[in-house]
Amino acid sequence: MRKNKPALSLALICFFLLFCVFLLFLQKSQPGADNSRLMTATLLKVGKADATIIQSGENVIVIDSGEEEDGAEVQAFLAAQNISHIDTLIITHFDQDHVGGADTLVEQMDIGTVLLPAYHGTNTEYADFIQAMNRKSLTPQSLTEPFHFTLGNLDVLVEPPLSCEIPEGYLEYDNNFSLFVTVTYAENVLLFTGDAEKQRIREWLESGTVSKCDFLKMPHHGIYTTALQDLIDATTPAYAGICTSKKHPADSLTLDLLKSFGIRTFQTKDGNIIVTGDGKRLDVRQT
Repeated sequence: MRKNKPALSLALICFFLLFCVFLLFLQKSQPGADNSRLMTATLLKVGKADATIIQSGENVIVIDSGEEEDGAEVQAFLAAQNISHIDTLIITHFDQDHVGGADTLVEQMDIGTVLLPAYHGTNTEYADFIQAMNRKSLTPQSLTEPFHFTLGNLDVLVEPPLSCEIPEGYLEYDNNFSLFVTVTYAENVLLFTGDAEKQRIREWLESGTVSKCDFLKMPHHGIYTTALQDLIDATTPAYAGICTSKKHPADSLTLDLLKSFGIRTFQTKDGNIIVTGDGKRLDVRQT
């Protein structure tokens, strides 16, 4: 019996090592086991303005850039995570609270692709953004039809309005030129709606690629329109995020509507909104 003890010990050691290797393989094969297998969308607390960073592994998408002074905050957020390259920058429309910080990002970051709606802005922030791209020899894509692309594990659909012609009698129509952006990570679906107002929401519901989503970035800082119920009916989100400030919170009618649907709602006035998906389960928290 004594002669068999070394062999038995060796067999137990080999079994233990194989078991450890199996556990390591199992852990790596599970979505969400490490950050490289997660999708994270962070809606930054930048007042009544939009700035969202989406990350999956080393891939980075930025949707909107806040006001002029917010560009440095977006860049600092990325730098804190050792990110110097933005794969895709999407500006949903050219209001100053969406395009304002874009010139800073272009100047400070390495950017792969820029996606824009197909019209020209009229404010200083837009002009600064265009000049910054010209200095970097960066040519944007102005979308007149839906644009689909994949980035690592992310599947992204960007949908422009049917037209960017300003109706007669309107001095400002930028909000209804907003791009709709759908980001899919396996079974997780996030929808970003810029500042779409009633006309743009109904246009998208009639002619866009409407699908269910887990997280909905509410349009136009939570300002209520009668089209919001139709949008929620069509997309049935479990969570909603609203870009607001203490001075400009979401409309009470909008919050009541979301509550009536049982949708957990977060506002950036209360801190960064962090949406994390592992391909199946979605988690939303606030910091």
